[in-house]
This record gives sequence, C-alpha cells and structure tokens, in this order.
Amino acid sequence: MVDRIDSSSLNQARKLDTSRSGAATKSTGAAPVSPMPQRESTVETSLLQRTSAEIANSDGVDRQKVEEIKNAIRNGEFSVDADEVAKAFIDLEMLTSR
Repeated sequence: MVDRIDSSSLNQARKLDTSRSGAATKSTGAAPVSPMPQRESTVETSLLQRTSAEIANSDGVDRQKVEEIKNAIRNGEFSVDADEVAKAFIDLEMLTSR
C-alpha cells in the first residue's frame, strides 16, 4: 500500500472515486457496483510498521555511502568531475531562480 504525504492511502482515494461512479449508476437506475473490499494482510501491516519505525529513527544519511566515500578519499581513489559539479550548480540555480 502506498501512503500519500497527508497520510491518506491511495486506496481511500480509489474508494472515493468508485463511490462517485456508484452514485452515477443509481441515477440511471442500474444496480450500484460495490468495490471489492480492501484488506491489508498482516505482512503488509507489519512491513509498513517496520518501515515507518525505521524512517522515524533515521536521520536521512546513508551511512554506508558516507563510509565508502571516506575510504575512497583516504585511499586517493576519489575524484571529482568538475564539469558534472558545474552542471549540477547550473541546474540548481535554474530551479531556485524562478
């Protein structure tokens, strides 16, 4: 299941959409079509809870990547592509100047 930023799930949005179509069928006299019941399995719930806990406890830093970069710098294997850095700065400036 995918959650939106406002914590409502996409399944809830789909339910709202299907209720609109159900209302349209009522006005035409046809029997309303009920959406299939949405059930979360315990595996999905458990995964969601574990992932939520990991996100809450994370500081947003990829520690493994940081260590790889540190080791590369330490070993003299880290190189910076000046052209790519310049392009990234230009792209950033284009995004922020609007």
